[in-house]
Amino acid sequence: MAAPPGEYFSVGSQVSCRTCQEQRLQGELASKARTEKEEKLSQAYAISAGVSLEGQQLFQTIHKTIKDCKWQEKNIVVMEEVVITPPYQVENCKGKEGSALSHVRKIVEKHFRDVESQKILQRPQAQQPQKEAALSS
Repeated sequence: MAAPPGEYFSVGSQVSCRTCQEQRLQGELASKARTEKEEKLSQAYAISAGVSLEGQQLFQTIHKTIKDCKWQEKNIVVMEEVVITPPYQVENCKGKEGSALSHVRKIVEKHFRDVESQKILQRPQAQQPQKEAALSS
């Protein structure tokens, strides 16, 4: 049943509907509200614990891929198997050697590559040609 024009569901509302393939969906708004609340609480904890901006950004990147990710003081704990300590670099990823540690290290490496790429893209135009000229020499 559709809401009349001008009426909307509020965040936290329980909803139920069927897709055109007769697949039943329920609780989407409640789930989204819960997820957003957890993310805000996690971010607030990190700020209050004095975690660096880089650490907060890395946590968010990891959490997008691996939901089982939490703060333990200033350390990031992933899947209860990997601990990343400040300054949150690849060499700060500790845990039992295996697929979990390897996967987290790859995420951390990619995160810092992406951050570096963004820095290069955001440099003023006057600086970019100088770097390109230096690379071609």
